[in-house]
Amino acid sequence: MPKCEIYQDVKGDWRWRRTSKNGEILEFSKQGFKEREECEKNGKEEGSCTSYKLVI
Repeated sequence: MPKCEIYQDVKGDWRWRRTSKNGEILEFSKQGFKEREECEKNGKEEGSCTSYKLVI
């Protein structure tokens, strides 16, 4: 089952990515978001993400 990860990029913007069991990136955010909540909303709409693992 794919999982979704959320992280901050080098500019400090929030991004999400959906990965397969073996770590392959299946989908990702096309832009950065200033607010984490906006990023999570986009991931639900665009990437079918329902929960996230925070990646540091």
